[in-house]
Amino acid sequence: MSVPAHDPVMHSESLPPGANGPVLVACDGAPVSSEALFNAARSAMRAFGGPIQVLGVCAPTPSVAAGMDVLPVPADLDEERRASMVEDLHRALSISAAGDSAWPVEVQMGSPARVLATEALRCRASVIVMGIGRHNPLDRLFGTETTLATLRESRVPVLAVGPNFPAHPMHAVAGLDFSVASVQAARLAARLVAPNGRLTLVHVRPRFEHPSVDWQAWDADYGRSLLQLFDQVRAQLDTLDEVIVDTVTVRGDPASSLLSFAQQAQCDLIAVGTQRSSFLERLVVGSVATRVLRTSRCGVLAVPSA
Repeated sequence: MSVPAHDPVMHSESLPPGANGPVLVACDGAPVSSEALFNAARSAMRAFGGPIQVLGVCAPTPSVAAGMDVLPVPADLDEERRASMVEDLHRALSISAAGDSAWPVEVQMGSPARVLATEALRCRASVIVMGIGRHNPLDRLFGTETTLATLRESRVPVLAVGPNFPAHPMHAVAGLDFSVASVQAARLAARLVAPNGRLTLVHVRPRFEHPSVDWQAWDADYGRSLLQLFDQVRAQLDTLDEVIVDTVTVRGDPASSLLSFAQQAQCDLIAVGTQRSSFLERLVVGSVATRVLRTSRCGVLAVPSA
């Protein structure tokens, strides 16, 4: 998240296309996770103004090899699974205190990440709300963790929440490198914070230090420029007067420093921007957003670059 001292803040005069579109809730009807998802959906609906739509995704049943032959999947099996998930979703909405049985429900067949990303783009969703995902080493190795896969596919912000996500988030932390995506993440986080809440803008400076005069002069100039950059971001925030906005600068590794600060502050949400990169870079390098999503103990809002 660190940037050279003279990199300008990339201004974004309006919210991205679909900012007032529907809130797309990815849910399978499991009661353990539904309450937090519906709380997050209501927060997003209050923040962005769009209606809530619930979408379940069933991965098609794979064919089974038997010797030299392939056993066909019974024709009605996937439709039965789809219908069962529809029932589970309606049941979850009816029994959850945060749910609403009037919310429209749909279940599609296909790859969950691809279906969610495609449907969100089609309906111009303001955000995809989903569970924060499993933290299984095998999932990480093979890239099958649905939330991370959706984040990589999606051009729409993803709000990933755990089972304890509150109905009214009171403290959000936004990681800023002053790129378009990170500023947009801060703007959306500001809208998600409840009245009388707090938004902390966090920039992580390089850990590297050097005793030379040139480096110390550069570092001092970097620090002075941050004041102006933070002011520019503040001017773009859509915050209510009751929301407190403060700024923090720390040194270190971007993901680790951001996570450490968020944990100490006991925040409800971490907001980060994501940068699109090649498929190989996503597999080998990973991003700050990926590391935050895999490790965070609170909700994560990840906003993709345009």
